[in-house]
Amino acid sequence: MQKSRTILMFFFLLFLQLLLSSTLNASAPYVAGGGISYTSAYVVSIEPPWDTIDDGVKECVINALDAAERDGKALIVRVDSYGGMLESGFSIGDAFATAKVPVIAYVTGGNALSAATLIILPANIIALSPHSIIGAMQPIMYNPATGEVTFVNESKLINPVVTKAVSYAELRGRNVTLVEDFVRKAATINAQEAVQYGVADLIVTDMSDLLRSIKGLEVNTSVGPAVLEITSTEDYECGLRSRAISLFQNPMISSVLMTIGILGTLFALISGKLPVLPVTLLFLLLGLIGSGFNPNLISVFMLLLGAILLAVELFVTPGFGIVGITGIVLISLGIALSPVNIPPGTAPPPQYGAALRNLAMFIGGLLGVLGALIIYKIVKTKMKAPTEFTPLGKVGEAVEVLEPGREGFVVVEGEYWKARPSKPIPKGSKVKVVGMEEAVLLVVPEEQST
Repeated sequence: MQKSRTILMFFFLLFLQLLLSSTLNASAPYVAGGGISYTSAYVVSIEPPWDTIDDGVKECVINALDAAERDGKALIVRVDSYGGMLESGFSIGDAFATAKVPVIAYVTGGNALSAATLIILPANIIALSPHSIIGAMQPIMYNPATGEVTFVNESKLINPVVTKAVSYAELRGRNVTLVEDFVRKAATINAQEAVQYGVADLIVTDMSDLLRSIKGLEVNTSVGPAVLEITSTEDYECGLRSRAISLFQNPMISSVLMTIGILGTLFALISGKLPVLPVTLLFLLLGLIGSGFNPNLISVFMLLLGAILLAVELFVTPGFGIVGITGIVLISLGIALSPVNIPPGTAPPPQYGAALRNLAMFIGGLLGVLGALIIYKIVKTKMKAPTEFTPLGKVGEAVEVLEPGREGFVVVEGEYWKARPSKPIPKGSKVKVVGMEEAVLLVVPEEQST
């Protein structure tokens, strides 16, 4: 009995060791000395054409950081941007400031201005290309209708930005005075000045030069020191949802969609063209995304409205037209904009969510193809030249005795017709149609016609 217990305890401890070993190997990087050594990194880009810092870019970058923390990798952020939305910049900056893994910001192009400067300040390492510039963080108000830009000078708006930017600079030991000038005076400096005055850390020419320059450096993360030994990188691709949000939050696109949605909805209601209403609502919903509405709520509403429209088209209205097509488009966009970040412990792992999304997109695409095929068939049928049925030359049967000068009835291809014979025709005899006078057939015995 004691021997059995010993054997069971041995296998239990062995299983526990293997479990802990596999868990550490899967989620933690190599530990060297007093700091964690990071040998690989994810690379996420904030570069043209997706260079505006908005909610879509924010979601993508934060997802990339979450993936890096989950997989035990550092995060390299490639930046070439003139800035964007202040709230999105705060969210990205806060995520970098509290990151559990090293964050390296690399300004690859000529600019990291305004909100782009804000988000790189809390990075552990800031590397600049030789001809890049940073700064110009003074907030502005932009009117998408006129394109007018107005600089904000009110202390109620300036001071929070200064406080946030200074806190990022203090966290990483950067030049606080110059960072404050970025906001209050819209100061701008080049790469050499940024390194000289202690705002940036390195000037590099490309990604290989960056990895060589940071090799062996030790930085502090929110969970302790970390050593950079990065030898391999992997690009992190932003999802369809984040790209769609960025597209619809473009000020010009958003204003056009809102204008079409509002005016189209009013026109549909006033003129009584209710079948057009779903299309105008679609434009209105897409415009609302760019106006700051929560994309998750818009996604749910699109799915519900799309399902209702599709049901109406299939079970209420005859045929398949604009209502059904709009329903399919709404469902497809609702799936594309559906949230992917679900709190841990409340749902299956992210792989299941990704698989479910792919399946939903496949079904949405299949419905779209089916709808397009149905529309093609309808259009093709309506474009055909009209054909008129005529019984001329057809053979029928006399249902009664037919006599010249008097109308009787015949059956031709299953239809009853009035007929006038040229000679007597017995009941049940075969007749052939040789002419028509209005709705009366002129018939002769079939034998005569042959």
